[in-house]
Amino acid sequence: MKVAVVFLGVPKSEEGSLSGVENTNVLIEIDLVYTIYLSGDVVECSVTKFHLPPLPRVGVEFHLDKSVDPIKWADVRWVTFQNKDGLGIYASIYGSSPPMQLNASYYTAAELDRATHNEDLIKGDDIEVHLDHKHIGLAGSMIVGLHVLCPITPATSGHDIYKSQLQLL
Repeated sequence: MKVAVVFLGVPKSEEGSLSGVENTNVLIEIDLVYTIYLSGDVVECSVTKFHLPPLPRVGVEFHLDKSVDPIKWADVRWVTFQNKDGLGIYASIYGSSPPMQLNASYYTAAELDRATHNEDLIKGDDIEVHLDHKHIGLAGSMIVGLHVLCPITPATSGHDIYKSQLQLL
């Protein structure tokens, strides 16, 4: 199944006023097409429009129940988030993409921005995960990578899934 998604970034003062998109000052427009397989695998297959100002990172942010701790990876070419029963999510780079940027924390980005001292931090009830597709480097260049997301069970490991993907290339 293919799912088309359009992300529109508008000034903060115009958030929630997308009923008349043509009258809105769209600063960012991203048209994405995702392919979702019957197995539950999600592969981002194409970006048709990408009008963005320079951004520090472009990726996926999601929240997971804290029961998926600990998280497993290798040079962040793949990562698994599994609960004690072995159920969870697997994510990986695709093809010859460089390693992904990964951040998983009990503290949200907003919480880290808010706190001025370590003792001011309030631990969340879940884990905030960032899997970065593009990340601006020190020289201002973008690192590009394509990610695969799929369900994982106790019968599989992240490393085994990653090795099987390499054989398909």
